[in-house]
Amino acid sequence: MIKLRNCWRLNPGLTLIISILMITLVILDRWVEYEYTLIPQEKARQEQRFHNVSARMWQTVSDLMLNDNRTTTESYITGYSGDSGFEMIAVVDDGRVLLANKLALKGSTTKNISCYQGIWVSKAVSEFSPVIEKHPDRANKICAVMPITLLERSTSLRPESLAVLVVEYNMAPAIATLQQHIWKPDQWIRHLGFALAVAFLISMILKRSVIRPLNQIRQRMKEFAQGNVLARVEMTGNCELMDVARNFNELADQVSEAELAVRRSEERWVKALDGAGDGVWDWDLRTNKVFYSNQWKVMLGYGKDEIGDSLEEWSDRVHPDDLPQAMKDMEDHLAGHKEVYRTVYRMSCKNGEYKWFFDRGMVFERDENGKALRVTGTHTDISDQKQTEAALQESQQQFELAMLGSNDGLWDWRISDNLVYFSPRWKGMLGYADDELENDFKVWEQLVHPDDLHLAKEEVARCVVGKKDLYEVEFRLRHKQGHWLYVLSRAIVVKDDDGHVARLVGTHMDLTEIRAVQKQLEESRQQLKKMAFYDALTGLPNRRLLEDRMVQLLEDSQQSGDVLAVAMMDLDGFKQVNDTLGHDVGDELLKAVSGRLNLCMRESDTIARLGGDEFVLLFTELSKPEDVVSGLERVITVIGKPYMIEGNECRVTASIGVAFYPNDAKTGDILLRYADLAMYRSKQAGRNQFSIYEAYMSDFDQENQAS
Repeated sequence: MIKLRNCWRLNPGLTLIISILMITLVILDRWVEYEYTLIPQEKARQEQRFHNVSARMWQTVSDLMLNDNRTTTESYITGYSGDSGFEMIAVVDDGRVLLANKLALKGSTTKNISCYQGIWVSKAVSEFSPVIEKHPDRANKICAVMPITLLERSTSLRPESLAVLVVEYNMAPAIATLQQHIWKPDQWIRHLGFALAVAFLISMILKRSVIRPLNQIRQRMKEFAQGNVLARVEMTGNCELMDVARNFNELADQVSEAELAVRRSEERWVKALDGAGDGVWDWDLRTNKVFYSNQWKVMLGYGKDEIGDSLEEWSDRVHPDDLPQAMKDMEDHLAGHKEVYRTVYRMSCKNGEYKWFFDRGMVFERDENGKALRVTGTHTDISDQKQTEAALQESQQQFELAMLGSNDGLWDWRISDNLVYFSPRWKGMLGYADDELENDFKVWEQLVHPDDLHLAKEEVARCVVGKKDLYEVEFRLRHKQGHWLYVLSRAIVVKDDDGHVARLVGTHMDLTEIRAVQKQLEESRQQLKKMAFYDALTGLPNRRLLEDRMVQLLEDSQQSGDVLAVAMMDLDGFKQVNDTLGHDVGDELLKAVSGRLNLCMRESDTIARLGGDEFVLLFTELSKPEDVVSGLERVITVIGKPYMIEGNECRVTASIGVAFYPNDAKTGDILLRYADLAMYRSKQAGRNQFSIYEAYMSDFDQENQAS
């Protein structure tokens, strides 16, 4: 008898609850402190810092701009680029950006400045005081709009005008730094270590007061299950485990009483199984005697008294080719390697014929060492099923032969038991032998390209639930050598008599060569397109693409009301470089010039090469013609710097002429002609400069042509 002592009354799951609670409280405490204390404090500190810095910035920029010191102002603004909080600082006058800490914004409109809000600008100008507000779209950003006085450079009667200083400040970097500090791993290790230590202490207490007594009860239950019908637990003490022990003793008494009733009912269920068409056998390993039911004997064509009770009555009738496997399956079950004994074999009947049987059974009694004492099972005639399977297999082989002729792979998925079949040709397409890939749905999932798997499985699911009757998806499968094959998978849905989807039967077609040819055709098409629209030497748009761009830009300018500047540029001194250093150096020089143009022009502008050393520059989104001046000056400065080509220092300059839409003309060809006239005016005036088209240039050109 087992005596239970030293057990305490504990609530179920107390260890798990305390452990989870401790860890949860640690996480919750850190999160609440971070969300509701530290972040608000950091935001308040950042807002105060922004107020202080923006006030100083306003004073400094106002003084500098009032003295018309724009260069110093721009240096002062760009000095804040190192501060990650100040994302954007710009001086805006009449909707145009005069100065900014980002070069891309300079000279542009305010549409890219989210802090430039009309109501804030009006308030700042009317009250001549800073307006500081939260960003309209971003929670962690602050905007400031501050009025400043500009000194006009013209001879206007109004020497001063009002502009605004717009500042956008982002608090997210500071909050991110705070977050990294708060969630340091060493802090988490200390808190979680404390929680785990408490959990360990509780588990040790529970092990002594609960687990050990439970193991003792389990041991008695095991003895009872192995046949010791007298196994009981002696109860002492007063705790919850006493209820378990008491229930076990009561259950053991009831089981002992029920065993007698079970033995009496065995005869009834044997007769019931006989009536259902299955034979029953019961093997007592202690005596090596086997009980065979009447139906078991009738299935083989024998009478009631024609078969004895020895094991040889069964083994001698099993087909010699099937007996070793049947004996192995029984031995594995008796040894406990398999929960249930299942096997299929042929047995000879009284008339000499062989029938197929499905045999299944289970050990119902073992001794205290786990040795099997009694096995009971049933015998089912599956000869008709085997004939059907043979016919189906023959039909499938015929279908596979047909598919081999079409060079496609075959697959078959039986949904009811999740059995999948891949034909040898299916595996061969991927470089595998038939025995190198398992017939498993997971194998297919592992072979499909990750980018294609979702669509492929989604279409399968639609077929399985009955939404589609045909499955057709193209995806990639990984070949044994590592490369990907493009495959077209097609299948039909097969339904059972109740209308439920029973299986999918389909094929795989290799499309890799087709896709390779299509890719080559697409690359050829792209190459032809590039040759047709881009200059082969510099990669810039050619005359044909320039004409298309000008048509589109003229339409856009007409709708928006913006000014379009068309500039013709010719390189001064290029012919001398080409004649003295050779055409190869000249070509490299043209490439270098194109590269510099790409760097100094805006992304919205267009650069094209007409041929030789002639280039066309299109400046878009201009409010007035004067806005192009800074861009042209930048181009002349950049182009005029020395070039090192194959060890030779080369120098060229740019002569540029510019005409404007809609001021000078409204068609592209006329604008180009006017820009060309202005460009020749630059060359006549000494080169390395730009000239703006004027009407007298056309008159002068006509006179020259007439003479």
